[in-house]
Amino acid sequence: MEKDKVQKAVKILENSSEFAELIPEVRSNIVMAIEDAKTIDQVVGIPGRITIVNGMPKAVMPPDFMSSSHMARLVLTIIKHDPSKRSAINLKYNPMILDICRKLGLEVSSYNRTQEPAKVKEIEGSTIPWGVETAIEKSGTVPDVIYHKGAWGKEPMICLIGSDACEVAEMAVCIAKLFEIRKNEVVKSTEKIEESLNNCHDVIFAPSRKSWKYKKHDVPCVFCAIAEGNPDIKEMVLYNDKENMVLMNIFPYSRGHLEVVPVKHFTDLNELNSEELEKLFCLVQRSISLIRQVIKPDGINVGLNLGKTAGASIEHLHVHIVPRFKVESGFMETTADTRVIDEDINVTYKKFTEKLDIFEG
Repeated sequence: MEKDKVQKAVKILENSSEFAELIPEVRSNIVMAIEDAKTIDQVVGIPGRITIVNGMPKAVMPPDFMSSSHMARLVLTIIKHDPSKRSAINLKYNPMILDICRKLGLEVSSYNRTQEPAKVKEIEGSTIPWGVETAIEKSGTVPDVIYHKGAWGKEPMICLIGSDACEVAEMAVCIAKLFEIRKNEVVKSTEKIEESLNNCHDVIFAPSRKSWKYKKHDVPCVFCAIAEGNPDIKEMVLYNDKENMVLMNIFPYSRGHLEVVPVKHFTDLNELNSEELEKLFCLVQRSISLIRQVIKPDGINVGLNLGKTAGASIEHLHVHIVPRFKVESGFMETTADTRVIDEDINVTYKKFTEKLDIFEG
């Protein structure tokens, strides 16, 4: 199965002329480990790597196991911290690429190869695991992007990390298209930026949002766990009156994305009585006022996804409140699988907490 996914990922890359610009001197490789992989022979890659032929990316050979010890060690180290992230690709280093990654909302971290301890250098194959561990410790989480600026005889490098090879390839192609726009200075105004982004690709990919469906919790319901104060569940609660909560979505569609959630486990709007409905939507109304005061958006989407087919990733009833802006690099995930966030979620959270008196009516 992993071979098939890597092969599909290769096709995505080979069909993108823009991706050729991101291939480093040592060439690129895209890898994917099997579930619970422990050794490099359990990681699929491209023998001979991905090169450039007539201006287009080209895989030298079909995917196979034991094809990239360097990238395999990177993924195996990542898996120890997050088993869901089993794939990665290496790209050339360019500060502009890193800037694009950050503006797409990707978590970026790094390590300095010139600071590699002597005892690490003495052990063959230890450099990359040391670098990855350093980047994770620096970030406090498993990042979407890890880079280093090289060392004597070592080319600087950027590595993109994701759940599967196709996801990583799509991410790389989207970044490559944005890099092409930046490099050629095609757009000069915000209106032209929006037009060019929409024309270059119908998806601006940000894996943190997609990773929600891969994120496993040992609880029957995440929202119920938050309501109960489970310390193992990451959350950003703004308000809780014991009947309804207001949460910041930690995998937001847009900056300042809020969710209003009943504390009781409802799965459908028709399960609420008239009093419960009134209280829920009164809180929705106040949340809209909070967003308008703090975020000052050009518009707001308010909606519910009832059932998995309708896009609900969590069965527990919740109302999405999503700020919208005149200039965006894509559409909501419900229509375009998109997430582009231009402000750190912790910064937005702090701004919201300064205005919480709005919930007291």
